[in-house]
Amino acid sequence: MTYSRLLHCCFALLACLGAVRLCLAADAPVLRNNQLTLSCDTHNGSCTAHWSSADIGPFAASVELSDGKHFATTDFPKHQIEPSAHPDELTIRHFGLKGAPVLIQHISLPDGQPYILTDLEVLATHPVGTRHISPLVLATNGSADIQGASKPTVLFVPFDNDMWVHYNEPIDPAKDPDSYEVTAIFDNGSRHGLVLGSITHDLWKTGILARNISNSRIQQLEVYGGATGHWSHDAEPHGLVSGTDIKSPTILVGYFTDWRNGLEAYGRENARIKPPLAWKDGVPFGWNSWAAYLEKIDMQKYEGVADFIHNQLEPRGYQNNNTAYINWDSGWNKFSEADLRAAATHVHSLGEKAGIYYTPFSYWSDDLSKEVEGTNGKYHYSDIILRDSHGQPLPKVDGARPLDPTNPGTLARIDWQLAQFVAWGYDSVKLDFLNCGAQEGHHYDPAIATGVAAYNLGMKRIESDLDPAKIGRSFFISLSIAPLFPAYGHARRISCDAFGRIQDSDYLLNAASYSWWANGTLYDFNDPDHTVIARDTDPYHGEAVKGSIQTFAEARTRVNATVISGTLLIDSDDLLDGYGQSRAKELLTNKAVLDVARAGIAFRPVEGNSGIHASPEFVREEKDGSLYLAVFNYSETKPATLTVDLQRLGLDPAKTYRATDLWTGTEQDVTSQMQFLLGPAESRLLHLVAR
Repeated sequence: MTYSRLLHCCFALLACLGAVRLCLAADAPVLRNNQLTLSCDTHNGSCTAHWSSADIGPFAASVELSDGKHFATTDFPKHQIEPSAHPDELTIRHFGLKGAPVLIQHISLPDGQPYILTDLEVLATHPVGTRHISPLVLATNGSADIQGASKPTVLFVPFDNDMWVHYNEPIDPAKDPDSYEVTAIFDNGSRHGLVLGSITHDLWKTGILARNISNSRIQQLEVYGGATGHWSHDAEPHGLVSGTDIKSPTILVGYFTDWRNGLEAYGRENARIKPPLAWKDGVPFGWNSWAAYLEKIDMQKYEGVADFIHNQLEPRGYQNNNTAYINWDSGWNKFSEADLRAAATHVHSLGEKAGIYYTPFSYWSDDLSKEVEGTNGKYHYSDIILRDSHGQPLPKVDGARPLDPTNPGTLARIDWQLAQFVAWGYDSVKLDFLNCGAQEGHHYDPAIATGVAAYNLGMKRIESDLDPAKIGRSFFISLSIAPLFPAYGHARRISCDAFGRIQDSDYLLNAASYSWWANGTLYDFNDPDHTVIARDTDPYHGEAVKGSIQTFAEARTRVNATVISGTLLIDSDDLLDGYGQSRAKELLTNKAVLDVARAGIAFRPVEGNSGIHASPEFVREEKDGSLYLAVFNYSETKPATLTVDLQRLGLDPAKTYRATDLWTGTEQDVTSQMQFLLGPAESRLLHLVAR
């Protein structure tokens, strides 16, 4: 039987079965389902992925060793298909090159899905090391093509949420990859696009390069483990991974008719490997002290706010599961243990939950001779700070010295502090500046080679210390300034600090526009930071003064931005001030709006061409066929007219829908299009139901 006839028969069989199958021809093994075809050339060691409207290839896999030698699968003279027990998997051994290790590609095609999963394994007869390993890189004359796209958008995803970084932040290509961990490369008009990203996060920081783009063609494309740069805040190169068997991150490579579906599928693949930390007590509502009082918080303010929320807001609906969280932020450690226990007791007497704050991987002093808390004098801070390869302390990050998560002194400090929180009666913790724990450096544990591996070790310790099975009750863990990956805790703030200005809502919703998919996949909840509705100043650029308040539209927009993001609804206003109290009663007690937040489901962006700003429109589709719509004007001074096409929202333009404004209760019938006349900083939140 000829090769072409064999391939034809194989594809015919595939069409009948409608499932993933491996077809082994003489020199071109093929994986195929009803979404894509992957073919690999056993003459030159390259592969090509083909979808109905996109192609990637030919592509290879490669590794750069610490001695400077670089090997790609296309460099090898021999390429052998290895036996596999699964018809949706392909394993290719590349070998026969003198002085080179063996490279093994693992490729699978999940049944019915428009993406492949792939990684690269390096096998050597003696230990080798690498800081750069690529499970996918375009081979000579290779490209990625999205049919019909006109210079597609390449989404920049930050490594973490520090320093007010934006999604789509302009980068210096000499310092940073085009995205960290994942990207979508898409045409906004058609929404067609590629999604590429890592789904394992135990060892590598992953970078994506997507460059030399002309029209619909990307001529430089690489996904690699070993990324560092300005936006990972690393002063050291990526850790050297060594051994006789080294594995790259496993990555997803797919084409989707809607890039938003692609990122959601990517999130689900991550959750399949590492499910989010389960939480059964609903979306936390409550209050945080930071924006309200900064470090001027005191016992009277903390307990007074708890009383006000209990007496004035909870009866009006501002609670979930019959409770609210009253959370200390930075500044609590100036109080005695007796005071902190009393504060938690007071909050519990009101039926509320008590929250507190901690920075497990940061040290906020230059006194390295100080004894480490919880270690009985065995360790000093000079012992546990993270150092570079020359033994020097790493540069500060945000004013803090990074600590080594693998050092026994750091772990003892974490154990001690979290045990205190539990003993004092607290129910929640905000963990801040966690990115310090993911820094590259020389770690105490010789088995830990990279910042990501160290971060995993430290975060697993935290989750273990607060495991409900160990402490006898639920304990909510919210991550603040933290890497997007690896995912730990119940919630992660999607942005850096967001206060009360319309610019803050725009910044927050920029993150929601491009990371909504992490809600319910990586984390149970996206955390939209504390919600400020009574003043508009930024305390980092001059402390707020009394009387510097938001407009009503600006404040209501801040609530809308919060409730569509995933979401924790945590106010942070001076609720002992009459104006703050009035605003809270007006804006935190609307049942229809609060029910949107209680669902804990992030809204999707309608558009993906907003750059460092936010999409002006977001939607949440309901199982009953109805739809929630949020629209925003991010201008502080100018009105805006927004025309929204119902078909673009995913609705039937021929049908009539009853649109109900959740804030005012007003209703109108709409067909085909909706038009909104929005004042400065104004937004609307509506529910659309087919008539």
